[in-house]
Amino acid sequence: MIYSVLFIAAALFQTAPVTPEGSGETVPEFYSFAERQDQLVEMARLLGRMHHMHITCQPYDYLPDRFRDRMKELVALEEPPEATKSKMVAAFNNGFQSTKAAYQSCSAETETERRRLAKEGTVLTARLASPFNTIEGYDYYSEDEDVTN
Repeated sequence: MIYSVLFIAAALFQTAPVTPEGSGETVPEFYSFAERQDQLVEMARLLGRMHHMHITCQPYDYLPDRFRDRMKELVALEEPPEATKSKMVAAFNNGFQSTKAAYQSCSAETETERRRLAKEGTVLTARLASPFNTIEGYDYYSEDEDVTN
């Protein structure tokens, strides 16, 4: 919810690129609502794929539903429209099933794909967070926070 509120507030106040005084930089415009919804669906698909790989390669982890729980948190924080929420759920399930079909056991190939997906997730997370990084006073990462989990 807070992310959605911040995004909406920022979008209302930012209609064109602005140049911070004295910096010579241009802050990019925010992307459209539809683009954000598409990125949320893609994140859900990625979380579904990671969920299968996690339970396949780390079956005894103390957080076996780590990626399913992150999906639930994403939906709760974003409060997407019902149509987007349905697409997110379908994408998570499709991502899980397609990865399950391709990777039935944990192998070197599975680990390589898991690392690739993690990198892809890092990029997608940065895209989803980017509107908030331009809001003055909003600290996306605190110095004490471990962002590797």
